[in-house]
Amino acid sequence: MQNIFLDTRKNDQVVRALYGLTEDIMMENAASAVSAAVLRRLSQDRSPCLARPAVLVLAGSGNNGADGYAIARQLQSAPIAVAACSVGEANSALCKEQLSRARKIGVRIIAPEELDAYLEESSIDLKVIVDCIYGSGFRGTLPALARAVILSVNDNTDAYKIACDVPTGLDQWGRCGTIFHADETMTMGALKLALFSDKAKDECGSISVCNLGISRDNFERAGSVTGIPAAESSAAPAPGAAVPVAGEAVPDAYLLEEADMELPHRRKQNVHKGKFGHVAICSGQKCGASVLAAKAALSFGAGLVTLVSQDEGFPSFPLPFSLMSSHALPEGTTTIALGMGLGRRSQDSQAYTSFLLQNPNVTAVLDADVFYNEDIFRLLTHRPEGLILTPHPKEFLSLLSLCGMDSLNGVKLEKALDVVDIRLELASAFCKKYPGTVLLLKGANSVIACCNRGQDRADLFINAGGCPALSKAGSGDVLSGMAAALLAQGYPPLKAACTASLAHAAAARRFCADKAEWSLTAEDLIAALGSL
Repeated sequence: MQNIFLDTRKNDQVVRALYGLTEDIMMENAASAVSAAVLRRLSQDRSPCLARPAVLVLAGSGNNGADGYAIARQLQSAPIAVAACSVGEANSALCKEQLSRARKIGVRIIAPEELDAYLEESSIDLKVIVDCIYGSGFRGTLPALARAVILSVNDNTDAYKIACDVPTGLDQWGRCGTIFHADETMTMGALKLALFSDKAKDECGSISVCNLGISRDNFERAGSVTGIPAAESSAAPAPGAAVPVAGEAVPDAYLLEEADMELPHRRKQNVHKGKFGHVAICSGQKCGASVLAAKAALSFGAGLVTLVSQDEGFPSFPLPFSLMSSHALPEGTTTIALGMGLGRRSQDSQAYTSFLLQNPNVTAVLDADVFYNEDIFRLLTHRPEGLILTPHPKEFLSLLSLCGMDSLNGVKLEKALDVVDIRLELASAFCKKYPGTVLLLKGANSVIACCNRGQDRADLFINAGGCPALSKAGSGDVLSGMAAALLAQGYPPLKAACTASLAHAAAARRFCADKAEWSLTAEDLIAALGSL
C-alpha cells in the first residue's frame, strides 16, 4: 500500500531545512518531471500538425504558477511552440522570478483575455495543456478569472491535459466545483488525499508522484521529523546543533493496491468444510439479495453457507444445491451476514441482533436495510468488535442519524451527497466513536476505516480500483457475502474488509477485460472470483 497525506507543507519545510534544498531547487526538479512527461506524450502523439506541436501552460499567481513558468522555460528548448497563460498577476517571489526567467528565454506569455483567440489559432497544433493555476493548498471557490480559464480549456480543446500537483479547483478534501479535467495528474513529493475523493475520480486521470530532488520515502518521512526550528531554513543544521529525528511516516490514509489482497488460498491438504467456517445469511423480504450474498460467500471460500429466514414459507423457490436453508441460525454459525434484502421492519432483525449480543465471538457483516433499524445502535454500543459495516452513502447517512452523528461542525447532513463531500472526516469520526468496528463505505473510491481502542485517530484505507461496471444491482450483496466468507475463515475484520473490497474490484476489472463494462451482473461478478 502507498501512503497518502492531507497536507505536505511540513514535509516541504523539513526537506529544505534537513537536506539544504531550496524551494528553487525543488521547483526545478518538479518542473523537470512534468516537462519530461509532456515530451513523452508528444513523442507518442501521431495526430497531424499545421506547423509544430504546441503546449500551453496555465500559470497562477503563487508558487504553483511558478512551477508552470519553470515548465514552460524548460520546454522552450524543444522543437515545439510553448505558451504560458498568466492567470492572475504573479505575487509570490518565486512566481515573479520564474516568470522573469521564462520571458528572458523567449516563452510566449498570453493574458487570459487572449486565451480564446490562442485556442482557436492553435486548435490543430495544440497537443498538451499543463495546469499550474492552483496546487494542493487551494481553499474555497475559484475566482472568476480562473474559473473562466478552466471552463475555456475544458470545453474548447481535445488536447491532452496534465495537472501539476492537483487539478485546479480541487480542495484538500477532494471537494470541487469548477475543476480542470485532467487526463494525468503529477503530484509533488507524495500522494495527496484530495486526489482520492469520489468527485476527483473522473477529474484526475492517471496519478503519479514526482521526485523533488529527494526520494519519495525520505520526503514522506520528513513529515514525522522532530527538532526542526519553527523558522524555515534552507541550510543544513549547523555543526553541534541538535540533529532532527525522523520516525516512521505518519500518513493520513493508505492507498490499497492489488498486492494487499490476501486471497483465501487453501494451502493445507488435510482439511474439511468445517475448517472454513459456516456463514448464515439472513434472508428477508427480498430473497434475491440474500441468495446473491450466499453464492458469493460460498464462491469466496466459506465451507458452509446457510440461508436463514423466519418466514415459514421460505424458500418459495429452488435454491442452488450447494446452499442450505433453515428457519433458525444453525448450530456452529461462525459469521452472520445481515441486512441484504432484509426489509426495514424491526422484528425482522431483532432475533439476529439479540443472538449477536449474546454471542460476541460470532462475527458479522451488516449491510443495506439494517442501517435503517435502531437495532444496529444496540450492536455498535455493546459489541462493536467483530463487525464489518458496508453502507453506501445514503445508508451511511441513515446510520449516522441513528447514532446521533448526522451533523459535523454544526452543519446538518441532509442528503447522500453531503456524506460524499466529507466522507473521510465522517468515517474517521464514526470509527473513533465505535472503536473496533470496521466501516467499508462504498463509493467510486471505497473507504475502509477502523479505530482500535486506545487509538487517538482512525486508520483510513482507500480502494481506488473500482470501476463503473460495479454500478449494478446486486454488486453490493456480492461484496457483503465475500466479506462474510473471509470472516468465517478467520480473517481479522480489517483484513477481511480490505481483501473483499480489493477482490470485488479486481473481479469486475477481470470481467471487463473481455466484455463490455455495462453488461456485468452480480452473477458474472461471482463467477469472476474464480479467476483471481
